[in-house]
Amino acid sequence: MAMVLEFFVNRYLGKLSDFIEGEVGKVIGVEEELKKIRDKLLRISPYIQDAEKKRRRNPVIDSWVKELKDIMYDAEDILELCFIEDGRLLAAHPCSCSGVHSPISLLASCFQRCKFRRDIWSKIKKVNDRLEAIKEVNTLVPGGLVAAQNNSAKTSSSTSPAFVATDIVGTQIDEAAQNLISQMENSKKNCSVFGISGMGGMGKTTLAKKIFDNDEMVKKQFKKQVWLHVSKEYSEIDILKQVLRGIGGHDDGVQSKAEIEVRIAPLLSESLLLVLDDIWSANVWIDLLRNVILNGSGRSVILFTTRHENVATEMTADFVHHVEKMHEDSGWELIRKIVFRDKEDLIISELKEVGMEIVKKCDGLPLAIKVMAGVLLHKERTKREWGKVVESNLWSTEESGAKLSNVLYLSYEDLPSHLKQCFLSCAFYRDISFRQDIIRLWVAEGFVIEQANSLMEDIAENYYKELIARNLLQITEGSIADYIFVMHDVLRSFGQKLMEEEGIIVNNAQCTSTKSLTKIRRLSISTQGDVLSLPNVIIKQKCLRALDLVNCPQIKRIENHAFESLKYLRVLNLCDTSIDSLPDSLVKLFHLKYLDLNGTKIRRLPESIGCLANLQTLSLSWCKSLHELPKGITRLSNLRCLRILDTPLTHVPKGVGKLKNLNNLEGFLAGHCDSMNRMDGGCDLDELQDLCNLITLFIDKLERATTRGNRNFVLEKKTFLRRFFLAWTMNDNENNEEQSIEAERISNQLSPPPTLELLMIENFPGQQFPAWMVSTSIHDSLADLTTLMLQNFPSCVVLPPLGQLPNLKFLKIEGGEAIKNIGPEFLGYKTPAFPKLECLEFKNMPNWEAWVLRVAHDEPNEDVQATNLNLFPNLKKCFLLHCPKLKHSILPPTRFLQIDLCPNLEYVEKVGMLQEFEVAFPSELKQLPQWVSSLVNATLNSLQKFTMLCNSLLLDSCSEGKQNWHIIKQISKVSIYSIDGKTRLLLSKDSYKYEIKDDFGSFVALDQPASFHG
Repeated sequence: MAMVLEFFVNRYLGKLSDFIEGEVGKVIGVEEELKKIRDKLLRISPYIQDAEKKRRRNPVIDSWVKELKDIMYDAEDILELCFIEDGRLLAAHPCSCSGVHSPISLLASCFQRCKFRRDIWSKIKKVNDRLEAIKEVNTLVPGGLVAAQNNSAKTSSSTSPAFVATDIVGTQIDEAAQNLISQMENSKKNCSVFGISGMGGMGKTTLAKKIFDNDEMVKKQFKKQVWLHVSKEYSEIDILKQVLRGIGGHDDGVQSKAEIEVRIAPLLSESLLLVLDDIWSANVWIDLLRNVILNGSGRSVILFTTRHENVATEMTADFVHHVEKMHEDSGWELIRKIVFRDKEDLIISELKEVGMEIVKKCDGLPLAIKVMAGVLLHKERTKREWGKVVESNLWSTEESGAKLSNVLYLSYEDLPSHLKQCFLSCAFYRDISFRQDIIRLWVAEGFVIEQANSLMEDIAENYYKELIARNLLQITEGSIADYIFVMHDVLRSFGQKLMEEEGIIVNNAQCTSTKSLTKIRRLSISTQGDVLSLPNVIIKQKCLRALDLVNCPQIKRIENHAFESLKYLRVLNLCDTSIDSLPDSLVKLFHLKYLDLNGTKIRRLPESIGCLANLQTLSLSWCKSLHELPKGITRLSNLRCLRILDTPLTHVPKGVGKLKNLNNLEGFLAGHCDSMNRMDGGCDLDELQDLCNLITLFIDKLERATTRGNRNFVLEKKTFLRRFFLAWTMNDNENNEEQSIEAERISNQLSPPPTLELLMIENFPGQQFPAWMVSTSIHDSLADLTTLMLQNFPSCVVLPPLGQLPNLKFLKIEGGEAIKNIGPEFLGYKTPAFPKLECLEFKNMPNWEAWVLRVAHDEPNEDVQATNLNLFPNLKKCFLLHCPKLKHSILPPTRFLQIDLCPNLEYVEKVGMLQEFEVAFPSELKQLPQWVSSLVNATLNSLQKFTMLCNSLLLDSCSEGKQNWHIIKQISKVSIYSIDGKTRLLLSKDSYKYEIKDDFGSFVALDQPASFHG
């Protein structure tokens, strides 16, 4: 992405000062030249901020900025090469006993040669001369540039993300969604096409998502649902493969369109909803998908979104919904909710007038309003500060007449320089959606400002939270602990536009944008052949810093010469390609900091990988052909992240514990799969002792860990640890009692620090949970825990007192085979119990019979609800899934309740102000259980939506005039579906539909009660 010059220069000055104070600069005789560079940059730097703002309207300033950027790239490359020679790195990388030398020792010998010293001095001198030529920045334009004031520098805010429950298109979305759904239902065609059109940022995708994800009627009507985001440059084969996978097929071994189409047709015997999001051309439907879909025997509905009216016309849709602009009052309401949340503040009424002016300038574009609210969130809440936003000249730049573009540019300019760089990074890395991945990239590319006593990854997480708070990123719905994010297409396009002078995107071997006079620093490639092919301009310029391969599963080979022209590469993403080996030239990429090989077919890593002295992130998860790691990885002293999840390794080599900078270790394997191996028996848990910076630790194969001696020290001093995973592989052939005793002993010795935020325990063979989980002081020992997952613990009969965890928000309990009763011990002894829990899920509890919340001294007839007012005060969702023996349950107050396949349930206590209730019954259940009618009657004042899956007989009993009609008719919205998918009953305030599928897969009315006849 484009360099943010202000950030880059300030970062370089910090590095330069560190180097000048060291010894290497003196040894190679460049200290004086480097001081000259520092002095010139200090003279220039105050004017950079103003220059970057004015460059869009002044070609002279624009050329000056580009030249300074090019100088800075070269200057940093030279300085980093010198840092590699630094004595600190030399001490950390001596020659290995195997005879393999680190690149540092090789470079050290080069530095001893006069020729090399002259080359370095010559390069630095050249940078100095180029800076001399442009240093008189204030003579560039009449009136000059304005120097930035020190006290006006923006700083990063620690504001947490503001979540607004209402959609960005306001209340209009409900009416639009219902209108589209109604059109779909009334269509009698075997294949219907519906569209949503409007300019970028209007909420088209949001509307489509609401229909696709949230409407139960649609979810039940269509047995198969596929969502495709169709980019401007798409691969036909990839689109077809996505359809094939989406309808339950496999794309293994298929290479041609014909092969894929043959596999798709037989799978289209059931109803299909296919969403084509953000199409730029009708050809994706007319020429590619239409015949494939029509060849299926089931009913199909196609829903597309587009920003181009001509595309909507060419699609010949049955109905197209044109998204309207947001009303001004709704726009102000959206700003108010984001900036002030639900607070009633006197200042709100005072700011409404100026706030409405901002809404008007956003021209009714929901995305623009939302982004501007993110800007205002970080401003002082005064008329003066908000007035500055209104008066900003960035609302009307000459470059684009589009108001949305100007709003986005204003919000971009409001960012601190380091956040600008992070925002552009999110726009460039198209396939990155996990928080930890983007944070690793920011660290690798040097976008994080170091702070004393803080890990860079922690600082980067704050950057991530601020981009969310400013509405430049959005958390994916249902994402646990905000792990998954998305960037709106319009924001991504805007960011890619800003960085196009330095970063290009290649689709189908074609460059989408490049300028002949620009040096390309970042390259993203998608859809190539079986050999990696780089554009000629990249090979000639030899200055690429990031190479990102997206959707390139066909690539099987990388030629050795490919990396010879990429000696300054920092980021290399090869994930999900089909490469099975690495070229020898890879280990000469001395600047490389990020290497992603996830999901590749790599069979071995070279021992010389230890030569990558600057490598910070190495990702090797899901590499199914990789069985061993080279000893060389233990020489990667700068490694911060090692990922080896679900890769069938025999062991982790001893020496990993020497990697003191490691703070993310995912997939650490205890021991060796061959217990008799004498050469390298793998790592025991004490290998983790000195890794004091760990933030994330995933330990697997704990059944292979030894319990000799005391292991309490393993997690000592790990004050940064926030995510901790413990996993066993249970072996049925071994002594179960012995497995249980060993597991309990190991887990008791792995007591985590109170900083822990996420804990997962999987396949635990013990009979009792670790002592640190059942302790009465759990509220202190796990005070920061927000997410807890207990999965598959077949021998434990009692759950820990999890109700005492003061900050727990998400709790999942799955596979507790020995659990028969859950009682007061689950709550603990203090109230309120589960004070912050928002989501509770029980799943696959085959022997669970009762959930009782009464304490021992409760009277039998005492009103349980009254005694439990302090239980689960913030619960929003509760799930009881596949608990076949559960008979009696006292459920906590919740807004959403789902009960699936609990056929023996006889009694459920009142669950507070329930709003949504979903239930699924096995096919043999023919009568509506009494507890369902009791629960409905008890929550009539709040219940808004009821969904049920059952057999046809039970469904029929709920129709008008039948046995259960008196229960059903009291609910505002009802959706009941038969298990075989052939009948349904839909009830709303002014509509009743009892329907059956005809021979063509469409629903037709079965009957209609007189009370609903017009």
